[in-house]
Amino acid sequence: MSAKDLLGIPRSPTPTITLITSGSSVYSTPVGVTYLRILMVGGGGGGGGGSSSGTVGGNGGSTTFGTSFLTATGGVGGNGGNTTPSGGAGGTATLPRGITGIALSGGSGGGAGPASSDNGVNGACSPLGGAGGGGYGQAPGVAAATNSGSGGGSGGGGSSTQAGGSGGAGGYIHANITTPATMYSYSVGAAGTAGGGPYPGGAGGSGVILIEEYYT
Repeated sequence: MSAKDLLGIPRSPTPTITLITSGSSVYSTPVGVTYLRILMVGGGGGGGGGSSSGTVGGNGGSTTFGTSFLTATGGVGGNGGNTTPSGGAGGTATLPRGITGIALSGGSGGGAGPASSDNGVNGACSPLGGAGGGGYGQAPGVAAATNSGSGGGSGGGGSSTQAGGSGGAGGYIHANITTPATMYSYSVGAAGTAGGGPYPGGAGGSGVILIEEYYT
């Protein structure tokens, strides 16, 4: 009887890894693979721009593996400083019946402080890290790391205007597939765009799919 890890997956002496960082296509399960472990995250929302003319950040795209099989939606962009700034909501994630693993909703971005708040807000962080920092003072927010699924930081405000809200993180899935199909369609969620304005927000982090392939 083969040894198993803490999640009950048979250990293989020669597992392989497929990393998918962008785009949409079809994944073909390698010959001899009997177990797949999927790690995936949706795109992070963009940070809102600061000041009275700051605009909302864009929403991150959904990351999918298989048609209506595994879906991690993207985080929502943060509001700009021209409204009551609030952080974008996190993306969602669920596991289908019969699939074991972890599904986590993404964290929500933060809202800026009261009017005349100079500093922007850090973006929400996915389990992969890499959230963008808020603009310090009258400065732009920082973009989240590529393929992190984290939110972008918001732009700072001025002496009489308000900073923006930061972006939410994408949903996260870590799934075990015990009887893999021969192929799966997939799509990696795009990063949410940065909100505009004199102190723009930072873009969210794009999504990613990492596939661990275990052989008999």
